[in-house]
Amino acid sequence: MKFKSQEVILKNRERVVIREAEIIDSKNILRAIRTYLPQSNFIPKLEQELMMTDPQAEEWVAKFAEQAHSLLLIAEYNGEIIANIDLTGSGRKIMAHTAMIGMGIIEGWRNCGLGTELLQAVIHWARQSTVLELLWLQVYTENDIALAIYRKMGFVDAGLIKDFFKKDGRYFDNLTMTLRVK
Repeated sequence: MKFKSQEVILKNRERVVIREAEIIDSKNILRAIRTYLPQSNFIPKLEQELMMTDPQAEEWVAKFAEQAHSLLLIAEYNGEIIANIDLTGSGRKIMAHTAMIGMGIIEGWRNCGLGTELLQAVIHWARQSTVLELLWLQVYTENDIALAIYRKMGFVDAGLIKDFFKKDGRYFDNLTMTLRVK
């Protein structure tokens, strides 16, 4: 099922286009990820761990288009990719009704409503899906802004793993949250 592109106006009064990613976007998506990874304390991947090549990025983007229960959206401002969100549907038969959410936003575009807009877009798309019933995500318990957005969108706590992440000798708890879309 295709996603219909939309233009949104954020709290900072800027117009941003949210649309489905295409293979031609893969290099720019990778560039955006390489930009926001070192800017975030709450993405469980270090910048040096991102080893994806341009051809691998093309394959990654193509997989989303091939799977009926997966979606990769980008947010663009003046032709520049400033964020992405993905729904990754499970390849396992007994979990095919579920999809995991992952999101990243370039630092200058945080706290202006973009995360909410991206979440609303994937939730709306998932509700139209004939396959998806349950969305889930994982979040650092110290990420108060993300927790507030997820709870506002209807996500509920599903399980806590203490000391799941470890960075620079410090431990962080991981919360799994879910949202029923059907």
